[in-house]
Amino acid sequence: MLSSFTIENYRAFAREQNIEVRPLTLFFGWNSGGKSALIRFLPLLVESIKADGPAVWLGGEVARDATWPELVCKATKRTNLKFELHWVSPASSSAKWEVDGDLAGTWQEVRQIELSDKSGTVTYGSDDKKPSGWAGYPYQVDVKSDEPDSEFSTTLRDSLRDLVENVQWIAGLRVRPPRLANYGGGNSPLLKSDGSNAVSHLVAAQLRSVNDPVLETVGQFFSALGDALVLDNPMDGAWRIMLRPSNAPDVKVNLCDTGEGYAQVLPVLVALARAQFGGPRLLCLEQPELHLHTRAQAELAKVLVATATSPSKPCILLETHSEVLLTSIQLAIARGDICPSKVRVYWVESRTDGTSDLFPVDFDSHGLPTNTTLVGAFREAVELGRELMVAQLKEAMN
Repeated sequence: MLSSFTIENYRAFAREQNIEVRPLTLFFGWNSGGKSALIRFLPLLVESIKADGPAVWLGGEVARDATWPELVCKATKRTNLKFELHWVSPASSSAKWEVDGDLAGTWQEVRQIELSDKSGTVTYGSDDKKPSGWAGYPYQVDVKSDEPDSEFSTTLRDSLRDLVENVQWIAGLRVRPPRLANYGGGNSPLLKSDGSNAVSHLVAAQLRSVNDPVLETVGQFFSALGDALVLDNPMDGAWRIMLRPSNAPDVKVNLCDTGEGYAQVLPVLVALARAQFGGPRLLCLEQPELHLHTRAQAELAKVLVATATSPSKPCILLETHSEVLLTSIQLAIARGDICPSKVRVYWVESRTDGTSDLFPVDFDSHGLPTNTTLVGAFREAVELGRELMVAQLKEAMN
């Protein structure tokens, strides 16, 4: 697993930003400050590794056909992108890339790769900017067996392969589950970013066992809100995902006929359950609470905490605007459901010059922030409440 990653001159982040990957890592901030860009960085890197081509693949689902000038920070007018990965094991190991491109968006090249571990640092790259020392693509360093860094280079390839297998991205807008889903007997290792194959993964779980832990874990969320999750098989190879109210056992409602909240949260729940039971363990979630009522958001926070503390040791990175999620996680810390060291919040501060910076926030054993960064995070809600009280008071006095 990663311990942290660093980006510089990426999107709005002109300055170097280091993101520590904790079991539960949350990003808060104003709109268009860079939260989504941070959540998408690891999926972008994975997509680039899979593409087996340029260092940063911009023609895929994550980058959405961006150009190089759109990827680097416009405020700096610099053309180089720097990023770095740090791993828990082997201890103190890291890999750093510097990639350059032109502002016309016609090319990019790897200027330098730097590998470090406890034995030292090795740098690949030449003065004429032509890369040397790697074969095929910039994520597979090719070194001779008698070079001192060959063992770490092998470890790097293994670590990157593990990254590719374990990064699960769930995008900010998910598709509504189909009324009737066909299942042909197999699934891709990853959920699609729009969640369109979430039902298929639930069907596979039920076919393994009606007591499959993935199915049970997803069902617990709905059960806490008064509904039972039921997978119905009306014909061969076709499945429906239904909700049955706990007080009306004869009533079943197709999930596609429920509100947007349940439809949007289903892929998130499936990804969280799979992370606990053999699925990808590094989750990058955008707006997991989308369209959910506050009560449902509080239940989702319980699922996030349960996942972050499960024996499989997943790591969850999520962006959100939800004060309810944050407060519920603080409450979980205060109750002892999760150790404060497992939680980190980053406030994304947008500057007037078009750049952004990250400010970390940790919590004590009572769930209280250890600094004042979040004091003004929800000031609009506080101010609106104050204005409402003033208006009500004036009305009462008239």
